[in-house]
Amino acid sequence: MLVDNRVIAASTVERLPPVEAVVIFTRVAEMGSFTAAARSMGIPLATVSKRVAELEEHLGVRLIARTTRRSSLTEPGKRFLVHGRLIVDALQRATDEAAQAVAEPSGRLRLSMSSVLVEAGLGKVVARFAAANPKLHCEIDVSDRHVDLVAEGYDLAVRVGKLKDSSLIGRKIGRTEASIFAAPVLVAAHGLPSLPSDLKAYPLIGEQIVPGETQVWTLHHKTQNPMKVEFKPRMCANSVRAISEAIEAGIGIGRLPTVIGRRMVAEGTAIEILPGWAGPGLDISLIYPASRGMLPGVRLLIDTLSREAGVFL
Repeated sequence: MLVDNRVIAASTVERLPPVEAVVIFTRVAEMGSFTAAARSMGIPLATVSKRVAELEEHLGVRLIARTTRRSSLTEPGKRFLVHGRLIVDALQRATDEAAQAVAEPSGRLRLSMSSVLVEAGLGKVVARFAAANPKLHCEIDVSDRHVDLVAEGYDLAVRVGKLKDSSLIGRKIGRTEASIFAAPVLVAAHGLPSLPSDLKAYPLIGEQIVPGETQVWTLHHKTQNPMKVEFKPRMCANSVRAISEAIEAGIGIGRLPTVIGRRMVAEGTAIEILPGWAGPGLDISLIYPASRGMLPGVRLLIDTLSREAGVFL
């Protein structure tokens, strides 16, 4: 008996669920919310709900249990998610490999960067990069929050500090430390401290939002032992910009990334206090999923930031 493979192939395709619906369902399941999935994928919430409903209708089974307050995976939904992730990963690899063949980088590129690094000058590097690559649609999320690159669809992040163990690739591009600065008007009124222990007599700006609580700076020096300074802050802020503006206003002495503070010194709005003493050094690294790092646009931005970061950091 002869079998027509074309008929078998056609019937197989008819039974397959819509690929877009599988991708959207997988994102909803991983983020735990229709709204979060819609936001991360940049599509309307109504589209997300419709595609998931279509997938459930196609499969003939409820994948997500919905109530007015929350959504959760059903048992069939949990089992389908395992296979959905494999499908999405395979599609991503296929897309990445196809993109590598493109001569000129194009498409969407999503980058997360803290405000500290934008202030330091890396924002200018990315702006020049975007201008030099007009076919790339660059989206820069300037935020101090810790984004989930995979779940939220980011290609690359620039982070300060120790990296957590993960499946992401990390590449160190620089290092920064926190030095101590004050406004000229404050120095004129109170004089200059000679040692870190003298700082207790000055109004200080805390880096944590813990009103009324004692905060601690640990200061390091190349030729002296580390010293701790315990103080009750005159003002607290967890933003580099807010701290720099408070310093300029003469509210108190504060710590800033050295590259930011010394720019203020050059502009005449601040004086570096206790030169040689600084907070612990922090690495600056690029973080990205291995698959995204193979894309021409992402690869080019990684190389550009690695090459030019040293000018600012």
